[in-house]
Amino acid sequence: MASKIIVQRRFVPVAPRLEGSSLSRLLGYAGIEQTPQIWLGSRLLLALAVGLIAFAIPPIVCYAANTDIGFGLPGSLNLLFMTGYMFLSAMVGFAFVLTMAYLHLYYVIHDRTHRVEDVLPDFLLMVAAQMHAGLTPFSAFNAAARPEFGPLEKEVKTIAARSVGTETFTDALLALADHIDSPVLRRTISFFENGLRSGGKLASLLETAAEEIRDLDELRKETVLNTRTYTIFLVFILIGGLPLLLAISTEFLGIFTKMQSQINTDSVKMMGNMLAPSLNLSADFVGQMAIVIIVGTALLVSVFIGVIGEGKVLYGLKYWPPLAIMSYLVFWGVKTFLHAFLGVFM
Repeated sequence: MASKIIVQRRFVPVAPRLEGSSLSRLLGYAGIEQTPQIWLGSRLLLALAVGLIAFAIPPIVCYAANTDIGFGLPGSLNLLFMTGYMFLSAMVGFAFVLTMAYLHLYYVIHDRTHRVEDVLPDFLLMVAAQMHAGLTPFSAFNAAARPEFGPLEKEVKTIAARSVGTETFTDALLALADHIDSPVLRRTISFFENGLRSGGKLASLLETAAEEIRDLDELRKETVLNTRTYTIFLVFILIGGLPLLLAISTEFLGIFTKMQSQINTDSVKMMGNMLAPSLNLSADFVGQMAIVIIVGTALLVSVFIGVIGEGKVLYGLKYWPPLAIMSYLVFWGVKTFLHAFLGVFM
């Protein structure tokens, strides 16, 4: 309660225009009943707290590890560089919290939309059955609202309550599309609203719409199933093939560099340079670049999975951390095994 009062005092006066904004619309799609000022203010406070903690991380790491992380060793620190690192760390922490808040909101909206679209055909068929039994459209919609329909049941109850008040049933039905981000639901509401105005056969219209929604869903699932082979192949390459090749390359480069460093005499050194020229790359640098390659490839694969599965780039980002972690663990395991195995012969 105290945090809510603080947020209201700090952020409500400076953000009076958030009502009706894109953030308000997103909160409506997610089914979040908080005001936009309270939701945004609480996330900003959390981001500021994380930013302040991240601001102190660079000097703490420097003193705890007693190593140079970019601005010198403890006792001989470059204050200008250290301040820059601290501000950069604070900005990264602040941006990370806000990004996670937006992604969480995005996934809540997507999950809610998916749940509504799954039960929408059954709901329409139930409404049609109620209308065949002689109920009016308003009574049929209200009677068809069952708890098993999840978020759709709550929204239908809301439009029924609004219809009893000052709004007409048609206006309240059109407002349903403002609370669920579903193109399928919008088209269905538009068809039903046109049928209400023209006086058509509403029950038959709803039955036809339910069958079309089911056919489209089956077509989408068949498309995802046909492209799943490519997804599995890419995941196998990311988790198995890529770490294996990078580990072998990194370990081979380390052995090769160590062998070249053991050439002492000028004649032998000249012969060694003729057979294999010296390399300017170090094994540590290649190992760091291997991690960058693994993380970048995991990002591209996760985006591909999101596009194939749902047609949305952001949907696949939730697969990025687990794919990157699994790929790195395979890389680390293979590299450790090769280092121990080849160390016996070296």
